[in-house]
Amino acid sequence: MTTASNNTYVYVGAEASGLYRLSPGSSQWEELTIGLPANPIVPGVAIHPDNPEVVYAGTQDGPYRSTDRGGHWERLDYPSSGPPVWTFLFRPGEPKVMYLGTAPGEIYRSVNDGDSWQKLNATMGSNECNMSFPTRVIALAADPSHPDEMYAALEVAGVIRSSDGGDTWDEITGSLAPSEDTLDLHGVQCSAATPHTVYITTRQGPFIGPDRGREWIPVEFGQYSPITYTRDLRIAPTDPNSLYVSIGASARSSQGALYRSRDLFKTFERVDRGITANATMMAVSVDPRAPSHIYCIARDGQVFGTLDDGSTWTTHQLPDKAKELRGLAAG
Repeated sequence: MTTASNNTYVYVGAEASGLYRLSPGSSQWEELTIGLPANPIVPGVAIHPDNPEVVYAGTQDGPYRSTDRGGHWERLDYPSSGPPVWTFLFRPGEPKVMYLGTAPGEIYRSVNDGDSWQKLNATMGSNECNMSFPTRVIALAADPSHPDEMYAALEVAGVIRSSDGGDTWDEITGSLAPSEDTLDLHGVQCSAATPHTVYITTRQGPFIGPDRGREWIPVEFGQYSPITYTRDLRIAPTDPNSLYVSIGASARSSQGALYRSRDLFKTFERVDRGITANATMMAVSVDPRAPSHIYCIARDGQVFGTLDDGSTWTTHQLPDKAKELRGLAAG
């Protein structure tokens, strides 16, 4: 299905460096700068679920917000000494309540659309691995059926869970430890189709956590792909049975691809036909207002987009200065 008109804006954030926008119908990237810090490091980008004019960017200087699709930005009320922001989450059904995750690993909550932020009592647990970077809260999710049930994916430290909307957090890493391969999380999602179940992606592949992550069941992703390093994970916005997974051969590799499961991790199919990623596919985003519009980004500067649910793809190369792609939002 092709959406009759393309109204999708695409935002890409790079560690090295900048924040970029692709407007509908354009083939030229615009570098967004007004109000942002110089040479912004932008691992996280999010579009407000009820108002696509409002966009949030996670930077080395905290969270920023734009109310004009990225034209102008303002820094939000966040501690001046707060760590860099890596990810955002809107509370299901109540997007005025927001959460963000940082590196080094901390979690903050806002109850006023991001105007101000308070640090929550979340510790990274006992499974932190000593890496060349600090432990990151790389992804956050909440159960759409029970929004107080929240999960944080930690790179590299496993999973923590809150049962009270973020007030308190518990370690639920369980059988993922002690392997660095399975403690190295990259994505976490919950689906309205399976209440009290959490889905994660790790360096070693995907896992399913039934009963609020009581155990971790490995998914045999190698049956469907010769490379099994899984990165970003997203539920399809209009189909709770479908999940998108971006992959590579390793954290830094010359291969990348996008896969989709239409049956909650039972089987997988490749989505990115006719294109070749020259690096690990780091993130995926689907426009919730036009779910046939899918975008994914490779680490070294490639952006791929389809307007017909993967039948045809276009490559949108970012400017040469944009490397280490991390943040992605389409809407």
